[in-house]
Amino acid sequence: MTAGRGLLRTLAATTAVAGFVADWNRTHLFNPAWPPHARFHDAMTIALGTALGGTALYLLREGADDRDVALGATLPALFWASMGAAFTFPGTAGMEVEFPQYVPKVHGVWINERFPAVAMTLAAAGAYALERRSRQAA
Repeated sequence: MTAGRGLLRTLAATTAVAGFVADWNRTHLFNPAWPPHARFHDAMTIALGTALGGTALYLLREGADDRDVALGATLPALFWASMGAAFTFPGTAGMEVEFPQYVPKVHGVWINERFPAVAMTLAAAGAYALERRSRQAA
């Protein structure tokens, strides 16, 4: 397995489980202050991340063709990019609004969901470029 494919698989697996790790708790899905419809959207996000990451893992199997590898890189990237895009919608904010004690602040900047959104999207692009270079060299 190439380094690019390994990184893409790691990204896909992380996408598949991240919602359970980050949201299956009292700050999100079991937050008593959240109305049922807000929990519905959180559950939908968890399920979507699992579906996109799981599908990407399948697409990134050994022997996958170029199209499957490209889709396997794109699906998790779409999930993480949508997290970043959510900040552009009216009335949205990071976790620091409700739970500042859980969100680090560095030089006055909250290290909230924007950071993994950007990092994971860029990681998908970088890992795909690495994989593509390996495939072209073979």
